[in-house]
Amino acid sequence: MTGTPLWEKSILRDAAGNTLRPGGFTITDRAVELARLKSGARVLDVGCGLGATVEHLHEKHGFNAFGMDYSPRQLSEAPAELPLTRADGSNLPYADSSFEAVFCECVLSLIPNKEKAILEFKRVLTKGGKLIISDLYQRGKGLDQCSDGSCASTPLYLKRIEQIFKENGMQITSIEDYSRLLVELAAKLVFAGEKNPTAGQNCCDRPGYMLLIAEC
Repeated sequence: MTGTPLWEKSILRDAAGNTLRPGGFTITDRAVELARLKSGARVLDVGCGLGATVEHLHEKHGFNAFGMDYSPRQLSEAPAELPLTRADGSNLPYADSSFEAVFCECVLSLIPNKEKAILEFKRVLTKGGKLIISDLYQRGKGLDQCSDGSCASTPLYLKRIEQIFKENGMQITSIEDYSRLLVELAAKLVFAGEKNPTAGQNCCDRPGYMLLIAEC
């Protein structure tokens, strides 16, 4: 990775708001509906960035929401009152069975060892807990990765993710496509002056954007 990653550029915040991802809270709220999470549930936002989702999950849905992120810069700009922790998504500083849901939005694609991360997510989830992933996925043949520092650089290979779930006793309960929201964000970024918002055809042929929910 070279230069400033896209998720730390002000141009992304201007285009996407503090969620720093396609669709803002649209997919988040849909995930809450599909997962049938109840008010008061303990939930974790992996890769919480500026803390916008943690705040939203608490204020709108009444969850006991926590967040973690690896970027000290992002965390330093988040509201100080939020329960946020600096940590690696592949090595979570939480006890087993701590959460009823783990949100991982536009983040898993940035984690090098995805299987290790998914196993960590499963570890901190309660029995029957929900893993909620929204992210770019590879729809074409493309290359495996580029180096622009965005989730567009390394879109998820869905068959591999499904295999990891199957091998580790997790069941996918929902998959929905939200590629139109990726197109909308890319257009906003281009209009704002970002030259390569989705890493181009050299990185991934027609990347898509999805919501996936798996149950432990």
